Amino acid sequence: MATLGAKLLKLRLDHKLSQTELAEIIGVSQNAYCRWESDKCKPQTENLFKISQYYQVDMKEFLDDSGTIIITSNEVKGGNIFVNNIPANNTVNFQLSAELMENFLKTQEQISKILDSQVQLIAELMKK
Repeated sequence: MATLGAKLLKLRLDHKLSQTELAEIIGVSQNAYCRWESDKCKPQTENLFKISQYYQVDMKEFLDDSGTIIITSNEVKGGNIFVNNIPANNTVNFQLSAELMENFLKTQEQISKILDSQVQLIAELMKK
């Protein structure tokens, strides 16, 4: 089973890009991108969406082979009592149905598009 980092590495090498080049394309630091490829941390959904758009692949490509989303405990923030009880350095695996996963990915894509629109609107307002 290929990790997210391995999938990102393969896509980048297939397109003959350096980490620096791809990081600039999606608007993150090379160090951040390097950590994704080495599976030291996971990118935010918005960044995965940018990567999927650039490579023209479905975001489902970034899931593991079982369709599981893995969230590391140090990336989860909030006051939820259940979240706070996740031991450090462990992961929480959520197994989602295919239909729920499809809806989740569509929603994330819509959110990313809205955020892009907001950024463009703010840039236009800043010009005035």
